[in-house]
Amino acid sequence: KQWYQRRVRAEEILDSYIETGGFENLEFLDQLGSNKLLSNRLLFLGKYREFHNLMKKDSYREASDLLVSLVQSNMGPPRFQITLLLDSLPLINGRAERPVMTSGQTHALIKALEDMQIKRLLKESDSQKVETIRLALVANLAASFLDEPW
Repeated sequence: KQWYQRRVRAEEILDSYIETGGFENLEFLDQLGSNKLLSNRLLFLGKYREFHNLMKKDSYREASDLLVSLVQSNMGPPRFQITLLLDSLPLINGRAERPVMTSGQTHALIKALEDMQIKRLLKESDSQKVETIRLALVANLAASFLDEPW
């Protein structure tokens, strides 16, 4: 019963994040501990919180690794994928002199965006977000190709 209540709470937190762009009830998230292993949704939420903590610490490489793994894992709800890709924008749009994301990571995010479109997971209202993400990914892909050794 407690596991089910935590999963429902995790869903509420994710829905709230989609609506507001911020976490509510950080205590719940920070106290998940080993409970996040009880379900993929709790594990996803714990890892997503970890991503935000890495961003706050300016640990961009680690944050990009974690974000790409979250996108590729499909642990999060499908409705949350666009949010994950939007979260990649600060990493893609160059907080550093050199690209933070590798060409491989950028390809993974491009594939995720294409998969969302193929599976029709996007709403019509997401079209501007999709275009912004796509343009940023293409620019990052070009920059990462120039930066990576051959």
